[in-house]
Amino acid sequence: MGILVEKDEEQSKLQARIAADLRERASRTSRNDGDDDDDVDLEDDSAYVEGTHKSRGSAIFWIILIVLALIALGIIFFLK
Repeated sequence: MGILVEKDEEQSKLQARIAADLRERASRTSRNDGDDDDDVDLEDDSAYVEGTHKSRGSAIFWIILIVLALIALGIIFFLK
């Protein structure tokens, strides 16, 4: 999908509106009202981690499996 722009036009009307809207949004979000408390997030957002566990057991299993596979490959190639 594209926007047709005449050769003598630098930007179409739609592009100009979008650019103006983006400039306005950027200026609104970049303004600082002197209230620095808005930047600090004191809420505990880690509720999605509750009930999960670390993968220590499966990580050890995979490491052992990879080491055994490397040993097997080494034996196969060096004893040929």
